[in-house]
Amino acid sequence: MMKIAVLIFVLLVFTGLQNTALLAQDPGLLSKTGDSLYYLKEYDKSIQKYEESLNLDPLNTNVIYNAACVYSLLNKPDDAFVMLEQLPGLGYENLGWISKDTDLDTLHNDSRWKNLLTAIQQNRDRRKDILNMKIVTSDIDNFWVMYDIYKTSGYSGDIQKFYFDKKSPGLKEFTQRREINAAAMEKVIKAYPKYLESVRANTLKLKGITEKLKGYFRKLKQIYPDVLYPDIYFTIGCFNTGGTVSGRMLLIGSEMMCADEDSPKDELNKWLKGNIGNFDNIEQIVMHESVHTLQSFNPGSLLSAAISEGACDFIAQKVTGKELASAHYNYGNKYEEGLWKEFKKEMNGSDLSRWLYSGERSVGRPSDLGYFIGYKICESYYNNSEDKTQAIKDIIEVTDFDAFLKKSGYEEKFSK
Repeated sequence: MMKIAVLIFVLLVFTGLQNTALLAQDPGLLSKTGDSLYYLKEYDKSIQKYEESLNLDPLNTNVIYNAACVYSLLNKPDDAFVMLEQLPGLGYENLGWISKDTDLDTLHNDSRWKNLLTAIQQNRDRRKDILNMKIVTSDIDNFWVMYDIYKTSGYSGDIQKFYFDKKSPGLKEFTQRREINAAAMEKVIKAYPKYLESVRANTLKLKGITEKLKGYFRKLKQIYPDVLYPDIYFTIGCFNTGGTVSGRMLLIGSEMMCADEDSPKDELNKWLKGNIGNFDNIEQIVMHESVHTLQSFNPGSLLSAAISEGACDFIAQKVTGKELASAHYNYGNKYEEGLWKEFKKEMNGSDLSRWLYSGERSVGRPSDLGYFIGYKICESYYNNSEDKTQAIKDIIEVTDFDAFLKKSGYEEKFSK
């Protein structure tokens, strides 16, 4: 028994050493540890982990920002500004957030604070000029070069060398937000070979729609003069998401958004089958996700989440002119009143599972019916507004969702 106990102890120590070594090499794990220590208010330990993370990944704006917050809480303004003054040069532009973040309150009376905000405002002003907008497809080209090399070599190092080592700023951000790395990519390539081959041609067509997208953004400018143009990166991820937003950066997982009627889905699991997007809708998808970059809140209730998503669909339809003909819209138009009565009972809660993001886990009817309800509320708000330009602004910038619903007059159509 003693030998077994000793062996177990040695294995535990060895595992702990391995984990420690892994932590020491992974800037993401280090920063997450710093986050955990921050929430425990162990600020001295937290800043140590952030600094270790930045030694490995010195241009990570999220970690730089978090480190500045902790230095501020430690009443070390000089160290905080060493961090903060890097942000404008790295493209940081979230003026609203940094202005109201209470962690930085101790810095507001410092003469350097005003200069910092001015520099961040200049970054925001840059977004007002469509000539500064980037639409980047280089990751698509790099992926297929890597894919063909890897199919011949079978060497996982080629995935890192020919794809991740050449990543755009967008793919870099994507890898930080989702589990996207060489090991995960190798599993994807092995699991979905037929599907991936089927979307190759469509992903390579993406560079051909950039001018059309810019045309849609010009239409958006006409109806929403306050538009800030995002940088759009078409990448290939690991089937984690079709699209996500990081600040004003829009990241599209093209492997999930470029299917067509010939794309085989037998390799895909149930969730993926319900979340694969059609290439014919890619422009609408991009415009939908772009509206998310203009919203400045985190939905807390089903109502707010539905209106947020419905607003993006509504604006995307306005600028593209394309009808919303997906399964949840066809079903919603048929059963609208009953769906509203169901939705109303749940709208103030935080459980989204029956209405949003459920894919094929939705039983008995299409998923994502919350998009439909949110769209109809926004449509009603717009139709009942005399000032259409102001209505568009309200739809995009809404923060008081109860008041928005009431003003929309949507519910009244069912009480007549």
